[in-house]
Amino acid sequence: MTVTVVSTGGTIASTPDSGGDASPQLTGEDLVSAVPELADVADVDTREFSNVPSAHFTVEQMGELARSLTELDDDGDVDGIVVTQGTDVLEESSYFVDLCYRGETPVVFTGAMRNPSLPSPDGPANLLASVKTTTSEHATGRVLVAFNDRIHAAREVTKTNSMNLDTFRSPEFGPLGVIDESRVTWRRTPESPDPALTVEYDDLTNDVYAAFVTADMPPEQLAPARESDALCLATTGAGHVPPKLVPELRSVAESGVPIVATTRCPEGRLARDTYGFRGSEKSLQEIGCYYSDLNLQKTRVRTIVGLAAGRLDDVFERPEA
Repeated sequence: MTVTVVSTGGTIASTPDSGGDASPQLTGEDLVSAVPELADVADVDTREFSNVPSAHFTVEQMGELARSLTELDDDGDVDGIVVTQGTDVLEESSYFVDLCYRGETPVVFTGAMRNPSLPSPDGPANLLASVKTTTSEHATGRVLVAFNDRIHAAREVTKTNSMNLDTFRSPEFGPLGVIDESRVTWRRTPESPDPALTVEYDDLTNDVYAAFVTADMPPEQLAPARESDALCLATTGAGHVPPKLVPELRSVAESGVPIVATTRCPEGRLARDTYGFRGSEKSLQEIGCYYSDLNLQKTRVRTIVGLAAGRLDDVFERPEA
């Protein structure tokens, strides 16, 4: 079995420079050679995609990565794909790929919270676990995240802690499986409501405004959204905003900018008909907001992909008031 490791940079590829500060410098070959146990699992080769910190990764690069992974899937000699990346936006890039990738070759994203110069770096173990995951028949056709010996669906996983090794979790639903030494154990199969999308990568836009609703939020903070391609809004609770935001949201919608609403809560979804006060979910529906069941950062990714596919109405629901 042949597994290709696609390296993009991040903490897993970082080493201290002359000033003692870590930055991405290691290649995919460096990462693989540091884990000799990989040879007992599969024949591993490498491809260099980029070598940048996770926060530098762009929407354009996400599109290029999805296209590159599709090309690897077309290669009959590749049985599995592992993508190493920084953890800051790993949940976004893996979900972007999940929306665009239609291959049968399993794709597993992983990374590290401790760079190789620190005590007990977690990158080697995560890389080994990811390669093992690609060898499982249950991984076929899926885009996954393997981290700290847990396997997650790219759609569901999120980074929950800024520094802890056990940072990647799937709120509400939990992981799909675990890696116990040489054995991969699966416990559930995810159900994804996302439609199959054909994306024109040249049509990708980064001009999608994202805002997090807070108590007594000034309406002026949403004004720039009128000039954007879409507004993604993380509301309080089950779809509630301060009443003074309603006129601004209506102005954004009347400007022809689609609004995609979600909840800022780590679990749960937006309500449909529980409350009717001004600023409730009823106000969102009257304005014509789309509903998302993802966190804000993934809602933005889904909106970007939906716009590029020209199918926003198929990507999100739009409940009527």
